[in-house]
Amino acid sequence: MSEKKNILVVDDELGPRESLRMILKDSYDVVTAPDGRKALDILSRREFDVVILDIRMAEMGGLEVLREIKSRSPETEVVMITAYASIDTAKDALRYGALDYLIKPFDHRDVRGVVERGLKAREGRAGDKLEMAKLRIADSSLNQEVAAARRTIGQQYAATVKSLLSAIDGRDGYTQGHSERVSRFSAFLAEKAGFPPEKILTLEQAALIHDIGNVGVDAALLSKPGRLTPEEFSEVRKHPAIGAQIVASVDFLQEMLPVILHHHERFDGTGFPDGLKGEGIPMAARVVSVAGAVDAMLTDRPFRRALSLEAVREEMVRSAGRQFDPEIVRIALSGGVLECYMGIFS
Repeated sequence: MSEKKNILVVDDELGPRESLRMILKDSYDVVTAPDGRKALDILSRREFDVVILDIRMAEMGGLEVLREIKSRSPETEVVMITAYASIDTAKDALRYGALDYLIKPFDHRDVRGVVERGLKAREGRAGDKLEMAKLRIADSSLNQEVAAARRTIGQQYAATVKSLLSAIDGRDGYTQGHSERVSRFSAFLAEKAGFPPEKILTLEQAALIHDIGNVGVDAALLSKPGRLTPEEFSEVRKHPAIGAQIVASVDFLQEMLPVILHHHERFDGTGFPDGLKGEGIPMAARVVSVAGAVDAMLTDRPFRRALSLEAVREEMVRSAGRQFDPEIVRIALSGGVLECYMGIFS
């Protein structure tokens, strides 16, 4: 008799939690957790094949738990539980690695079906992982050639995107060259922050395409001379998610996705698109956030002239700990870094 697969059900409501347990208990080893933190504690001590996770929980939201699960154990398949009112949020969860979602009230056939799909997906991942291990053992030199080819393709792709960004810059003279300047300044800050060389290269490439999502935004909004209306600003705020969608299907660009998606998060948690806070924001995105803001302030914009170097310093000090990582601000303001920036692009 084969060993039962392990399923973890996480829901802060007893009814749905127990319903799922009853549906699955005859075929699987089912463990339940009443909130996200207890679920993560259980996962730290035991491996599960599929996690069924409520998207709305009082203490720790389902998206936050999902991200933590995927960071710890990417091969664990996660199915979200949602209501009709939260379907859009559930679809967002797919972007973070969820396999699928169940809508309350759920049918027992749907539950069993999605769990079976999760187990098949996990088995497929395990099989792929084993095959890759065999290939590495059999011919490490081939892997090196593949890695070199992937880097070449990545560089070619970045060059293509750079050309596309140049076309976007051409539509808006106020932001011409912004991406390239942010890319170079981000690399400079990252070096000062002690990033290893390979991470600096990835960051530089990611910063180059950090605003690629602007291709999905009306050009008139990007160059509007006055303040944006709330509706217009809402449209502009979509560009990180649009950019993430553009690169999501390109495997070798996955390292760049956190910068593209999170460069408008704020250190105090009031940014977008996900309201990440403090060290919850990827470090590379925090660097690009500072570099992008410095370049924006030192550049003429439709609604104002470029600020003086002293005014930029004052604004960075005011915004440290609110908009920006204080440590990255400290690096940017120390040792003539801003003066160096002015020298590079003057």
